[in-house]
Amino acid sequence: MIITPTYTQGFDTNFGAEADAAKAAWAAAAELFTNHFSDNIHINITVDALPGTTILGKSFPGALSISYADLFARVRDNARTRNDQIAIGPGGSMTVADPTNGAGTWFLMRAQAKALGVIPDDMSDDGGTTFGAGHPYTFSGAIMPGTFDFRGVAAHEISEVMGRIGLSGGDNSFSLIDNFSYTGPGTKGLRGGAGNSFSIDNGTTLLLSFNDSVDFGGDTRDWAGVTVDSFNAAASRGVVLPVSTVDFQVLDVIGYGGDGPVGSVAETVGHITFLRAHDLGTGYGKAPNFLDCEVIVLLAEEPLRSFGFKLRADAERPARWEMFELLRSAFAADSPVRLDYVKTGPGAGEIIRTAHG
Repeated sequence: MIITPTYTQGFDTNFGAEADAAKAAWAAAAELFTNHFSDNIHINITVDALPGTTILGKSFPGALSISYADLFARVRDNARTRNDQIAIGPGGSMTVADPTNGAGTWFLMRAQAKALGVIPDDMSDDGGTTFGAGHPYTFSGAIMPGTFDFRGVAAHEISEVMGRIGLSGGDNSFSLIDNFSYTGPGTKGLRGGAGNSFSIDNGTTLLLSFNDSVDFGGDTRDWAGVTVDSFNAAASRGVVLPVSTVDFQVLDVIGYGGDGPVGSVAETVGHITFLRAHDLGTGYGKAPNFLDCEVIVLLAEEPLRSFGFKLRADAERPARWEMFELLRSAFAADSPVRLDYVKTGPGAGEIIRTAHG
């Protein structure tokens, strides 16, 4: 993932002598996400500033509409983390049926649509962030009393361009994050208001409370502020505004992943639940996770991913036969195996090495 800012003249003018420090802090905020997620996309953001203190930070994400059926399919096909597995599995928050019963219009933010493969990656503008330059900020080092942590404020706005922003029924429109709002087990809270919390397991576990935008204003999918957090509806002065584990969890289930782009090498360890060898050219799975392989492996610990390798009459066949025999013995003994693989799709990998786990 590459996040590229384009700073406006207004940013330089309004931050004045602090413009370079503000740019460095914005870049540090973006790096929090590029270090955590490795989706093979570019996110391009216009960065502006206004004089005074009318706003602290605002975001302007680009958006596009999508049918709920397509939205579900994209989330399902791009599931690659444990959070994703919970969200789309039995008892997960991402249900096959449209929770609006077809009455709502669903939207993705443009950057998010790239991550989910709805639109191709490009260098077009994906949205903007704007800051009030009149506020007192700390741009680096220890946070000074009475100032805002600019990196934390910037991370808040960048994450909204990435899709962490609720539409929550305005003009009968909804965004993907709205689907993860619950008031209790099995009860979605698609709209704003009191009692809504973030959940990936159909409301069984309420992880953090969303902002009550009806009574207090602000964005529906900011946090209510139970803990100090970059994603809170109101920023605190004099403290670091961290991007928390739950913050990353939100971005994970709304489209982003952390296990490397297609073509990267990864490893996993698990117990084999399915081992198949079949005829040349038969293959396994469907695009974008089709495996042009003759040996297929499924692991209990990776229920949403399939692995395989070719078993063809070429120079590599002896080594592959050894891999196959190792897998057969591990399957029979129900012992763990370690797989090194090249990612060929969001939920598929071609095995290049095997070992006993």
